[in-house]
Amino acid sequence: MEMLFDQALCVRSSSKILFFKQIYNKMDEITEWVLYNSINVRGFIYFIRGNVRIQITTDQLIYFYLIDTETFEPTLENVMYNYMMCNQMMIGAMKKYSITYK
Repeated sequence: MEMLFDQALCVRSSSKILFFKQIYNKMDEITEWVLYNSINVRGFIYFIRGNVRIQITTDQLIYFYLIDTETFEPTLENVMYNYMMCNQMMIGAMKKYSITYK
């Protein structure tokens, strides 16, 4: 589970990646979490606070999504093969180095 920009939530379920955001309900005067998007990929999520990208690592592929800072909608930016057979991949801030582990 990752908190995106302190307003949206990215959650890994058993078969999908789910995106929730907070909506204020004026009738009940409460704030509730509403599902606004899902990605049909089963994998691990990696997000660096302050960044606009998330990574979803699966057994075969690693997906890179850009998150719009206003609508919080994910847009597929890039996909690469997971030749390292890793569960998690961290890319440095300067995008020169990466660490993978299983």
